[in-house]
Amino acid sequence: MTPQPHPGDVALGPTPEGHRYFRRSIPLAHAFGPDDAAADRAFERARAMLRAWGPQIGAGMSIEGETSEALGVLPAPEVGLEGRLNARIAGVIPLRAPFRIVAADFDSADYAGFAYETLPGHPEHGREAFYVTREDGRVEFTVMAFSRPAAWYSRLGGPVTRMLQNRYTNKYLLAMAVSFLNDPYAS
Repeated sequence: MTPQPHPGDVALGPTPEGHRYFRRSIPLAHAFGPDDAAADRAFERARAMLRAWGPQIGAGMSIEGETSEALGVLPAPEVGLEGRLNARIAGVIPLRAPFRIVAADFDSADYAGFAYETLPGHPEHGREAFYVTREDGRVEFTVMAFSRPAAWYSRLGGPVTRMLQNRYTNKYLLAMAVSFLNDPYAS
């Protein structure tokens, strides 16, 4: 039997020529037996965190959506939503990264997440996906992306740009994992 592709890879689509692909995962929970509901609770919590932009906020970013200013709240990721990720590199250099949601899957029984593509003004050109999956009593959070430099400073930065991308990926993973450490009922 051929294994099914990861839902995040499906959301990303094929990696274009000249783009660098990566995928990183972290386990969030594991059931100890068939009657253990820990994995189900963990999956639902992780799904809710993704809908609330948990990895990005936990990584220290703010997110502006096209309607967030008017409503005072950020809408859950949905296809077509445009927004901007805001961060500070080294706590000083402002980074503004426009995006558009290209996939939002929150109704499946075994996976949930979203993917966005970068828009002009983003330092990278590509797509990034954030998915939580549940299989065989195990819940896992995965970040995957393909990208290439889009701005002159990201091209010039080369290894530094990749280091920053890795750092934010680590922050996304850690934000999801730490939220489970702080809640005794999460797993």
